[in-house]
Amino acid sequence: MRGVFANVPLLDDGQCLVNLGLIHREGEVVSYWDGWIEFMKSLGMRHFGWYVWDQGSGLPGDWNGRLAPSHEFVFHFNKTARKVNKWTPAKSSGRVITGTGMRRADGSTAEKMSHDGESVNAMKVADSVLRVYREMRRDVDHPAVFPVRLPQEIAQSFTSQGETVADPFMGSGTTGVACANLGRSFIGIEIEPK
Repeated sequence: MRGVFANVPLLDDGQCLVNLGLIHREGEVVSYWDGWIEFMKSLGMRHFGWYVWDQGSGLPGDWNGRLAPSHEFVFHFNKTARKVNKWTPAKSSGRVITGTGMRRADGSTAEKMSHDGESVNAMKVADSVLRVYREMRRDVDHPAVFPVRLPQEIAQSFTSQGETVADPFMGSGTTGVACANLGRSFIGIEIEPK
């Protein structure tokens, strides 16, 4: 991974998101990402965010005394932040908004809002927990196929139509499918020919 990411051309406002799962050795969690974070910092990137991919309910089995794994991490690196796209519908609480909720110096609140009774924004930034259930696909010969919705939600948050997404570990091409669905250009690199 270090050899690849040391050579990935990332624009100054580019965002680098990397999915990493848990590894256990000798009864303990191995926090192998600590070295990865330091390596990315040595490239001039900062560890900007840490998200959780909620994969739905855990798989059946005996997990050696642990709860069934049902999540992985998504590490977010960048040199510069960029504004995140608001594409997730904002859910209304159903209550009518009649004031700003902001207090004046005398302790009173404003009586009226320009959006009285309506949601302030129709869309919001996606949550830091990506609630995308895993898929058990038998039509693809790959050990770790992502659901298309996972890279699609990430690309939708951090890119605009016509921009390019690069996946240096393309695997079965799920990120490319997500980009095609969203109108993003895609560059995929994969060491395994099939």
